Amino acid sequence: MDLTGTWRAAAADEQLRRTFSDPDHDDQSWSEVTVPGHWAGAAELAGAESVLYRRRFEGPDPAADCGGGDGLDPGPPADRRRWWLSLDGICQQGDVWLDGAYLGATDGYFVPHLLEVTDLIQAGRHHVLAVEATSRRFGDPDNRTVLTGALQDPELCGSADLVPGGLWRPLKLRPTGEIAITHSRVVCAGAGPARARLALRVVFDVPGGGPVELRTRVAGTEHVYTHPAAAGENRVEWTVEVDDPELWWPHSLGGQPLHRGTVEAMSRGTVHDVRRFRTGFRSVTMRNWVMSVNGERLFLKGANLLPTRPLLADATAGEVAADVKAARAAGLDMVRPIAHVGRPELYDAADELGMLIWQDLPLRGVMSRAVGDQARRQAREAVDLLGHHPSVAVWCAHDEPSPRPDRPTPAPPRIGPVGPSWNRAVLDRSLSRVLNRCDGSRPVVAHTAAGGRRGGDGATSHLWFGRHGGRAADLGPTLARRPQLGRFVTAFGASSDPLDPASAAAQAEVVKITVETLRRLMYKPTGGFCLHALADIGPADGTGSAPGLGVLDHRRRPKPAWDALVGACRDLIVVSDPLPNPVRPGDRLGLAVHVVCQRRQPVEEAVVTARLATAGRTVAARRWAGPVAADACTFVGRITAAAPPDPGPLTLELDLSYTAASGEPVTVANRYDSTIA
Repeated sequence: MDLTGTWRAAAADEQLRRTFSDPDHDDQSWSEVTVPGHWAGAAELAGAESVLYRRRFEGPDPAADCGGGDGLDPGPPADRRRWWLSLDGICQQGDVWLDGAYLGATDGYFVPHLLEVTDLIQAGRHHVLAVEATSRRFGDPDNRTVLTGALQDPELCGSADLVPGGLWRPLKLRPTGEIAITHSRVVCAGAGPARARLALRVVFDVPGGGPVELRTRVAGTEHVYTHPAAAGENRVEWTVEVDDPELWWPHSLGGQPLHRGTVEAMSRGTVHDVRRFRTGFRSVTMRNWVMSVNGERLFLKGANLLPTRPLLADATAGEVAADVKAARAAGLDMVRPIAHVGRPELYDAADELGMLIWQDLPLRGVMSRAVGDQARRQAREAVDLLGHHPSVAVWCAHDEPSPRPDRPTPAPPRIGPVGPSWNRAVLDRSLSRVLNRCDGSRPVVAHTAAGGRRGGDGATSHLWFGRHGGRAADLGPTLARRPQLGRFVTAFGASSDPLDPASAAAQAEVVKITVETLRRLMYKPTGGFCLHALADIGPADGTGSAPGLGVLDHRRRPKPAWDALVGACRDLIVVSDPLPNPVRPGDRLGLAVHVVCQRRQPVEEAVVTARLATAGRTVAARRWAGPVAADACTFVGRITAAAPPDPGPLTLELDLSYTAASGEPVTVANRYDSTIA
């Protein structure tokens, strides 16, 4: 039974808190709000940190057949039926009452909760559901106490005052038999051509105990596990093997077969409860920051995803899926919902499109010691919620766990923060242990951008050449001196102002040069990157336009940097060292030319030409011929010349030509511009 729609809501105060859960409380003067949604959409509630919700509804007939609703076919008989209130998402915390009786508390904006209401539903037909939802403001950036990550981070969401509170996911009333599954987890623990293995975990409640059968059906395989259940809550883990599985692949490596499955709790042949899932069979490993999927290594080209809208519930399902489609259209292999757990449509689209996901927990910056227990619980809940998705390839516990510097630099200093850090050394390690224990099938990264002499004690790098100083062309020389910074880069880029063409051109240059530089270092040592960001988040009211780091603006219109990204992410590119800018007359230029190929088959015979020109006159030209290795960066040669004495534009044009298997000639081009001054 769906409980979404129009609710009554009012800003909380101490007097209302004492009476609002009473079924007879008069709420006629309260605001009408839509659930799912955020209270920030109602002007009279926008500034509140705590809001009271009420919904009157007519419940099911306690004596009627529930008709197989919620996947039970047939439904449990009335005398053995239990009723549960299912809350898919309350931001950030909630307290729940039904007919004046307190049901329990919720915590974690993405965490689903299940509360039993059997006695209350069976007592009558007319009911009042009351919820107090609380979402605190951002607070101290170096002592964060809210686990909302990107949803409230001023640098990501664009506002320190945004309160994303609300009943932002559906609420339902669902029946079960006497045995009720309260938690479930499905993880593909390994897969190969001959066999795939699913690891399953369920928590179920049995009032009187006794033998319980857990029946799993997936991909034509049926498995029954019998458990002698104790009275009350039981936790059970088991595995199911599937022979000759169809493997799920990232889109650049193969297809994406998906399989629907069920886990049923049974007793004496009667199905009491069922959980449904959709999964794909694949294995994921990461060694020295290089990912392999089903044994095939893959250089990861990715982008960070901000929330599709500042308030998650405001985005349509199509808008959420469109971001994943845009990332694939750009030639990317991976998206990273930075510091947040996204909408379900994000993960479903990634499964279907073959896009890998680097999944962060909603932690960013320096967290308060008070959040430790709740953060560990939410790590477990994230695995339960997302573990069955084949697209989820990496867990990351914490984004940027260090204080923000007063003067950001393009690269972290050689010597990182001095002294111990509770966030990095205690919180992030404990979260990593939780993630590894709950899901040993995926790589776990403790944190990003921790800096330090050794490249951040196992962390990724955030490199801001062209944004916080220097030029994008400085990246290559920096990585030559400090190669550990290039192992995996989870943020880089520059912002652009829609009203400033110069900033748009500068952003495009940063994207082009950075991506090309990192791809030239593929596997040696770079395992991949994530551009920051795919799209701007935009203002909370959806109007106006502002500078942002996305290559798409908040209305998903491409900036010049979009074309730069698409060109730099093709599976076959020819690249050079960037031209110095400006070039002085007489400077000696020596530019290395490479071909980067991420195809699975080599190009047997290719011709590469390089032409350095100014004002229509050729300064130098070179031609090379030979094979291009598959899944590798191939050094072609150098083009050298002295810069002409006359001021003016200087251009390096590169062309790679070969004959495709179809017999058609193919040409891949690239270009670099500078000025002789």
